[in-house]
Amino acid sequence: VAKTGSGKTLAFVLPMLHRVASAASAPGDAPAPLALVLSPTRELASQIHVEAARYGDLQGLNTYVVYGGAPSREQKAELRARRPVLLVATPGRLVDLLEQETLTLRSCGIVVLDEADRLLDMGFEPQLKKTFSALPASRQTLLFTATWPKAVRKLAASYLKEGEATQQLFLNGGGADTMADGGGGGGDEADAHELSANSAISQEFVHATDDEKDAKLYKVLCELEEGSRVIVFANTKRRVDNLAKTFWEFGTCSVHGDKQQKDREAALADFVANKCPLMMATDVAARGLDIKLVTHVINFDMARDVESYVHRIGRTGRAGQRGTSITFWNPDYDKECAPALVRIASKAGQPVPEWLKKFESTKANKLWAVAKADKEAEALLEPK
Repeated sequence: VAKTGSGKTLAFVLPMLHRVASAASAPGDAPAPLALVLSPTRELASQIHVEAARYGDLQGLNTYVVYGGAPSREQKAELRARRPVLLVATPGRLVDLLEQETLTLRSCGIVVLDEADRLLDMGFEPQLKKTFSALPASRQTLLFTATWPKAVRKLAASYLKEGEATQQLFLNGGGADTMADGGGGGGDEADAHELSANSAISQEFVHATDDEKDAKLYKVLCELEEGSRVIVFANTKRRVDNLAKTFWEFGTCSVHGDKQQKDREAALADFVANKCPLMMATDVAARGLDIKLVTHVINFDMARDVESYVHRIGRTGRAGQRGTSITFWNPDYDKECAPALVRIASKAGQPVPEWLKKFESTKANKLWAVAKADKEAEALLEPK
């Protein structure tokens, strides 16, 4: 478990490549990767593969990525031609290929679940069960995440080896907690790290009803320094498209689930190249994407839960850089989020406006419940 932007991708890609460099795939007609990385989104899978291919090529190791939203025929042909030793995949497309016997996981001795909290969400449970049933019993399973709530830790236990010690490592100021309960427990340290926002990110809050948001966003954008690169998060595809049209003069692009994969990739490329320094997005862009030099994240709409909020603002303040998150708080809908927002900002040493503190005692729903934090959590948030 490590804060957003701390380099988790290379932390598993490099050891995986080192491990498979001297291993051999099982003979057979179907490609049999030795290592597997599962990712919750197409964009994140592609990004992981870029890093894997960069270092794999140096060692003469073939890697490949498969995901939904792209023609499966081309991916099947590439799998057969490349016969990768390391495969990056989204759960749905991987299961499709397994069921079609396009590849086999019988030789896969190491599997990584990146953004494990989202992968272990109930929506991915059927695909994960099918994937793990295709893996050999003798394997290493690694889970990487920036948040690790209790409910997900319990679910993760079903994919860890029963009866063997499971290590939880809290990086960037945390320690390690070794448990002999198969990973289903928690321990004080695990509880302390349920929520952690990167303290390199300045968290600001703006009181705004729906009819005020456009004007307040315009004001914020006009006040930004030249050269700023901004991601604005909204909760619906229609709102994302409308925002991109409304604020086109600032140079906008947009990313959401209804866009074709090639259009999403083109929009991300324009944003990375700074051709469009203002990107409007749904949460599809919030998890794990490492877009360098994002100076600001603006939550035009409130995130759906605490974990999503932490991941959204984690798109800035990455790899030692500082960043700013600005969250629009709507008194009509967002009162139940106030206790968690106050707690997260306070733990990260950020000032909290008085008008938000007034709602600190509001009853929160389950999605915005706040875990008890202790000194270890504060240590995790210290800049490194």
